[in-house]
Amino acid sequence: MTRQMQMIDIEGTLEEHGFRKTPLRLLLLEVLAHASIPLPVSVLQRKTKKAGADTATIYRALHAFVEADIVTALTVDKTKVLYELNRPETHLHHIVCDSCNTVESISFCVRSIDQQVVKQSRQFKKVHSHQLAFIGTCRKCLRAVR
Repeated sequence: MTRQMQMIDIEGTLEEHGFRKTPLRLLLLEVLAHASIPLPVSVLQRKTKKAGADTATIYRALHAFVEADIVTALTVDKTKVLYELNRPETHLHHIVCDSCNTVESISFCVRSIDQQVVKQSRQFKKVHSHQLAFIGTCRKCLRAVR
């Protein structure tokens, strides 16, 4: 499934959240805006190389974007995190290959479960968001094992 491309105002988004418009921040958001699937830091490093930022700076920028709810971090396992632009209008979930990291977006959503979770909770009254990722092995990796 290909994500419907809806561009965002990158500079406006940075201003709205109180971020300076640095070359790295602008480029990171541009790369994520054009991505059809969540991306690992290794890909983001390669695509933002011309901004001249080191790995720590990229991680700091991504962490700040996640905290500001501009970017979503999809934790695949303890060592794999994928990043995507937060687009509420095209809310998707993903299935990720635990062998080769292939990612496929799926339109299945569990929003109706949110209300059930709240009704069963004694301490929570509202669910603001949720994440769902299916982890498995893609067909290519399964064939390679055989």
